Amino acid sequence: MTFFSRDYEVFLLLAAPDAIPLWDAAQWLPFAASLDGLVAQARGKAGVRSHQYNPKGKPIPFGRLGWDATSHAKWTHTAATTQARFMSLEAWAPTWTTCEKDDQAPDVFLALANESLLGLAGKSLQFGQRLVCAIATDMGADAAATLQAALAQLAAQQDAVVFARTRRQWGRASSYGGFTGAIQDMLIGGLFQPDDPHARPLDDATFRENWTLLDLHHA
Repeated sequence: MTFFSRDYEVFLLLAAPDAIPLWDAAQWLPFAASLDGLVAQARGKAGVRSHQYNPKGKPIPFGRLGWDATSHAKWTHTAATTQARFMSLEAWAPTWTTCEKDDQAPDVFLALANESLLGLAGKSLQFGQRLVCAIATDMGADAAATLQAALAQLAAQQDAVVFARTRRQWGRASSYGGFTGAIQDMLIGGLFQPDDPHARPLDDATFRENWTLLDLHHA
């Protein structure tokens, strides 16, 4: 099996514009705890990286981050956080370096972005956060169900405007060799058609992938 050909259950959550940010520690910690078991099942330790900036626009270094209480405390925001602007987060289980060494895509993947920092400052937003989570289908149906249940609870808390699911491979073979359109690239460049998603209905024509909508309360 090539790196990109592994199959995944992929979930998309677009939070309401006024939802409390998932990077808020009070939101992230219980959500992360609901995924601890899945992350622990991965074939190696997880790695996390977060892009955040100070008020002058300079990147904030966090050092090596994992999936643990100490790391969560480094990048999440609290009432005392005044000098950090959250842009995005990625979590790989196992780490991206392990995936490269194994030549196998991750068992679990998560990517989160702050919509207002994606060149949309001052615009009227239909959603304030975008979250993509993926779990390899060979991890088993129970693992996918656990992830969906955790996300359904979060979607209800965030009054999500879209909560959806699809199945696909990690990437797609390229005629030039290798692969393109990877799940890791969906969050920023692979979710929507080229038009501004905040200036059109969030219907099937807006998305690049075919998604199945999930009920917020019975997913």
